Amino acid sequence: MDDATTQLADRLLDLRRKAGYSQEQLADLLGVSRQAISKWEGAQGRPEVDNVVKLAQIYRVSTDFILMGSASVPSVCETPSAPAPRELSREYRFALSALMVIAGTAVVFLLIVVILTILSTILTSGADIPGWK
Repeated sequence: MDDATTQLADRLLDLRRKAGYSQEQLADLLGVSRQAISKWEGAQGRPEVDNVVKLAQIYRVSTDFILMGSASVPSVCETPSAPAPRELSREYRFALSALMVIAGTAVVFLLIVVILTILSTILTSGADIPGWK
């Protein structure tokens, strides 16, 4: 067991703990056995390249960080910020506003048509309504 393998094992263990995963949970995410995770963290083996890529995605770090421990890469303990909401262009906002006005007008028009239809039905068949004169 060389020093690089030990450092890799320590990084994998640290990343998993900071992310809050159990070995079983991480194994499920990667599609490997819990024993494989245990071997990697115990410096008894190394993950294959495709698993290193998956680990980097899960922990939101680079593969270089996992393999080499470069300090310039943010750690998983840093809460990733949500992407800033994109500002809608002025033209897009105007188009949405116009669409809302048109839709609102259509709804009001439809309600008026329905009310007039109901009133027309009531007035034309008023003799059938008890108490109607």
